[in-house]
Amino acid sequence: MLGATLPAGPAAAAAAAPAAAPVEAPRPLSFTDDGLRLSPGEYARLLVTLEQAGQAAADIYLEGGAVAAMEQKFARALGKERALFLPSGTLANHLALRHLAGGRTRVIVPAESHIYCDSADCVQALSHLNLVPLGPGRATFTVQEVQAACERATSGPFPTPIGALSIECPVRRRDGEVFDFEELQRIAAYARQHDLKLHLDGARLFLAAAWTGIPPQSYAALFDTVYISLYKCFNAGSGAVLAGPKEHLEPISHDRKLFGGSLLHAWQFAAVAGHYLDGYWERSLRAVAVARELFVLLGKHPRLRLESIPHGSNIHKLRVQGGNLEAYQAALKAQGVLLPRPSRDFPGFELRINESLCTESAPRLARLFTQALPA
Repeated sequence: MLGATLPAGPAAAAAAAPAAAPVEAPRPLSFTDDGLRLSPGEYARLLVTLEQAGQAAADIYLEGGAVAAMEQKFARALGKERALFLPSGTLANHLALRHLAGGRTRVIVPAESHIYCDSADCVQALSHLNLVPLGPGRATFTVQEVQAACERATSGPFPTPIGALSIECPVRRRDGEVFDFEELQRIAAYARQHDLKLHLDGARLFLAAAWTGIPPQSYAALFDTVYISLYKCFNAGSGAVLAGPKEHLEPISHDRKLFGGSLLHAWQFAAVAGHYLDGYWERSLRAVAVARELFVLLGKHPRLRLESIPHGSNIHKLRVQGGNLEAYQAALKAQGVLLPRPSRDFPGFELRINESLCTESAPRLARLFTQALPA
């Protein structure tokens, strides 16, 4: 099952238009990651290029320079008043929930989310918040589940009302499945009516947006704060950005120092992320369009089968019938196409679509995939 077709209108037009290309030399076509995974040499050369262009000015303790420029770019891209650099996504999610809870001790989170499953209980241990998980085994939970959790929290003899609600989109533990946007709108409306603050763990939001055709600003508008990873899509060495209104970001800036996140310099991360943000929406739409055409072409070959995650984003399964998968991987690498390691769960590869496809044609890629098939 392939993902939904690109919507008509501005998003589809942007996908058809030539994509704004990065300044560095062309790289191999990669199906291994959410971003380009620059080598140390590529990263260093890009920093030199950006510095020579005046786009890599140093910051001092995250003030000024490339950090300030990057923060302004992401604030505009997300339609928010301000954005703030943070060293990691874990800290960005944690500090957002710590502030948005507003002194209340319970926070709703997705049961499959990074903040609940993969953050070593930092929110509970360091900020004494009780995380209430919803939607086990699913990317989307419903407004009815949110309402039930809120009512349950206040129905006993010792009411402990929910202070904030976090949503992850797309959900990595669900292979990049996207939270249903209509349900998201219903939850946001309920939250506004009941004084619940909303946080979006959008580490890979720009990937989800490209596959749904819904612009990142439309997702971000439903939330008080939004976290974006700087390395998953935007190829920085590390870092995160948290966007929202000044009234939320200023106290979080203080907490950043409190939690040891006020680095001496982050220009080397911010300059690269800001560079790749320029034109990313157009490039990612183009990459999605190429990928969808490629999937159709590969599906016509008797030995290849593409499977897309229902309601998914950039992760897709390529099943290969017969032959040595390592040899197939090596043959494609010789043609400048990088595949991940063969899957342990099925005969084939788990492909990740990223912007490296934006300058390629689907027919040529399909020829490479079919010609490289082992006997």
